[in-house]
Amino acid sequence: MISVHGCPMVTPGMRSAGGMNVYLRRIAPLLAERGICVDVFTRSHHAWGREVFDIGPHARVIHLPAGEPELTKAEVVPYLNDFRDWLLAFVDREGLGYDLVHSHYWLSGGVGDAVARVFKIPHVASFHTLAAVKERASLVPEPSERAETEARMAESADLVFAFTSDEARELGELFGVPEHAVHVAPGGVDLSLFTPQDKTEARRRTGIDPDEKVILFVGRPEPFKGPDVLVRALAEMRNPAGVRLVLVGGSEDEHSVDWLRQEAEAAGVTENVRWQSAIPQTELTDFYAAADVCAVPSFHESFGLAALEAMACGTPVVAAAVGALPELVVHGETGFLVPGHLPEQFAQSIEDLLDDPGLRERMGEAGVRHAAGYTWEQAADLALEGYQAVVGRSPRRDDVLPCG
Repeated sequence: MISVHGCPMVTPGMRSAGGMNVYLRRIAPLLAERGICVDVFTRSHHAWGREVFDIGPHARVIHLPAGEPELTKAEVVPYLNDFRDWLLAFVDREGLGYDLVHSHYWLSGGVGDAVARVFKIPHVASFHTLAAVKERASLVPEPSERAETEARMAESADLVFAFTSDEARELGELFGVPEHAVHVAPGGVDLSLFTPQDKTEARRRTGIDPDEKVILFVGRPEPFKGPDVLVRALAEMRNPAGVRLVLVGGSEDEHSVDWLRQEAEAAGVTENVRWQSAIPQTELTDFYAAADVCAVPSFHESFGLAALEAMACGTPVVAAAVGALPELVVHGETGFLVPGHLPEQFAQSIEDLLDDPGLRERMGEAGVRHAAGYTWEQAADLALEGYQAVVGRSPRRDDVLPCG
């Protein structure tokens, strides 16, 4: 697996880390349990750190140099050839052989294609987000080389993974990828971790007032995720007194929430907002359990992990009706889908839940049942189906040893 900018070991919500990082961290060890040795190659994001980390039996994360550790993902582009060369050198040094390469995100696509050609093995590609879709949703232009790379990925990959049928449709419309060349394989949720808990205890552990009405946002605090929509929605509420918006993501060191603080001040709701830096998933479950509503106002989501985790914890979701979210959130049953991003639209749906404890309870219970259909074990099995389909069409390489 190649994930140039998304290390599975980085806490989601920091820098550019998000659902893709969680996906890799969960899928790799589960594939290893199924007899598939997995190496995840990613860019080194720490100076003079260890190169190789075991994340399970026969599953490793391998950090390779590609520019300075502090670079943002946009700044990594000039170093992609360096990353490719370091990867090939590592493989040669270790005497490794692989049956398949799976690239994640457009930054990894060119590297994955080159590696596949060198080793003469199949290439599976996951886009996670698409430039055209993101531009359409945010009206912010993406780098020109991104669209060009994505088009090449779609054309050259032996198989493209999509999280949802909506993403599969977009791949066909944008790049002409035929249906048989797309494998729909959703992500999952850890049901042993994200599970209903006592709200009173969860609020005690998170320091949230037991009498407050709590709206939760989990994710990177960037405009594309829409947290400012929620900040302005607070100002649109009929009665914002006693309502707390808890924003989990980013960090003070990155100054990633400075712009949101300004939005809150301009909207006059600073006292209603709590800022919480990104935390490990093991701690995140308390925040889901402590919340009355989890809001997902993203302008696009290829999967929508936060919505799924919230539902697994029994917390109803108010989400924008974009991307994968209409496939995850059952409108009127596990939460509400908002047909736009106007703050007053989100305020209305959120208040409908905050003002009706019985509705919250019913939707929370329905969410738990719905989330049970998305496990990481199922996600790994679906991924393996896709891999087997393309590997089965390729000749066996003598230098690839059995796993274990």
